[in-house]
This record gives sequence, structure tokens and C-alpha cells, in this order.
Amino acid sequence: PPYFVLPSGFILQNSENTNGQSLEDYASEALLDFFFPTTCILSENQVVKPCNELRDLNENECLSGKCCFSSLGNMRFKCFAPVRDEPKQMMRMFGLGAISLIILGYLPIYCCCLFWRSKWANYLRRKVSRVVTGSKKQRRKRTRRSFLLQRAATGDEGDGEE
Repeated sequence: PPYFVLPSGFILQNSENTNGQSLEDYASEALLDFFFPTTCILSENQVVKPCNELRDLNENECLSGKCCFSSLGNMRFKCFAPVRDEPKQMMRMFGLGAISLIILGYLPIYCCCLFWRSKWANYLRRKVSRVVTGSKKQRRKRTRRSFLLQRAATGDEGDGEE
């Protein structure tokens, strides 16, 4: 695979990002972050867990380990694991569901439009129009016959002479 050399001298493979993480891992992490968002903003009296079971980390070590740092003195530990953001998760799921329903609602209409514009549909449309015009001709013949039979029954020959 091709390699790229960064200005810092670090050799980067084509399938890695600058953190040395593969693109597959990066994509799966992005999906998990989308469907299960986390936050460092705590609600009142919320129970938190220490990050990586280490209680006494400084701010830089805490943030580099993807943990949350709090400078408030009322907590037992300053570095804690991020908590699940349920309102954001519900809104994302609602939005995803609404978009999916819209797409599924318009998909049959889109397929029908494509079908009617295709050559195969034009062939079927010609067949249907032939059947419709044939049935209209038969209907006209029937109404003409019934009209003639009605006139014959009433005794009017239709010569125009009286």
C-alpha cells in the first residue's frame, strides 16, 4: 500500500488517519458517536464513574483519554467518563425515522414515474390504448344499434318525410 510521510516524519499508510487509526475503526466510531452521543454536561445529582478507573488524572491526561474534566470541588474525582446524552439520541432517532418515512413514502411515486417513462411502459400503454379505443368503438356501435331499434319500435323510419 502507498505511504505518506508527514512533515513530522511520521509515516502514514493510505488506509489510516493522522492518529494512526484505521479508516474502518474511525467510521465505526463515528457511527457509534452518532447513534449513542455522549456529553460532559452533568444534570443535577447525576452519578458519574471515574474515567479508566483512575481518579487522579490532570486535565491534559484526562482529555487525551476522551474523558471529561471538571474543576468543581464538590466531586470525589475530577476526571470522569462522559455520560449518555439521551435527549440528543432521541432527537437523532426521530429525525432518522422521519427522513426514512419520507424516503419510503416517495419511493413508490418515483418508481412509478420511472416506469411510465420507460420504453417497456410505452409498449404497455399502446396496448392499453388499443383496448380502450376498441371498447369505445363497440360502445358506439351498441348505442347506434339501440338508437336504430328504438326508432324502429316507435315507427319512425327516419326518412325525413311526414
